[in-house]
Amino acid sequence: MVSRKKRQMKRDKAAGQVPAEKAELQGEETAVPEAAAAQQPLGDDAAIAASEPGGGAEPAAEDGTEILKEELAALEDRHLRLAAEFDNFRKRTLRERAEQTERAQAELVKSLLESLDDLARVSELGSTDHDAAAILEGVRLVELKLRRALESFGLKPIEAVGQAFNPEVHEALITVPTEAPEEDEIVSQEVGKGYLFKDTLLRPSLVQVKKYDPERAGGEPGRSAEGGSES
Repeated sequence: MVSRKKRQMKRDKAAGQVPAEKAELQGEETAVPEAAAAQQPLGDDAAIAASEPGGGAEPAAEDGTEILKEELAALEDRHLRLAAEFDNFRKRTLRERAEQTERAQAELVKSLLESLDDLARVSELGSTDHDAAAILEGVRLVELKLRRALESFGLKPIEAVGQAFNPEVHEALITVPTEAPEEDEIVSQEVGKGYLFKDTLLRPSLVQVKKYDPERAGGEPGRSAEGGSES
């Protein structure tokens, strides 16, 4: 009998512990999903909302638009400033060039004033009883002074007589024959003086040029010799 009671008590005890253990296991099972839910990663929208102060994607987009507008306004302002500076530089350059040209012209006119005064004195000589030699000498002095004044600014006369014909600075008005082949294309006479201003051609020299003709040069001696045999 005693043994039966002991076995029954063990059974009851075992039967009473099983529900408690199941309850503890169930409690652990219900707790695990909550912990798993707490550790589950957030979605993209939730992460953005959590990272942004105040939450939401619209404020971020508006901030980016405002930044772009500010940068565009700064670039437009810079472009306008550069355009204004370039326009001022262009106007200043044109003004300085005009002023330099005026100063150069003023210097040239100033250098010619003395020659103008000399011409006035020569004209006064012509109105009184002075000989032609004195008047001619006065004209020559005026020409010399005027030429020197212009040469000081860069005027250079073109050499022509005795030089080889150069179509870049000479203009042939007439050709004359020559019997010497070494004189072919040589300027024999200057009809009009030519000038250079530094390296710029102002006016070509008007010249007469020699031209060698071998047929004519060879025929003339033959005819003279033939005439001499007849005589």
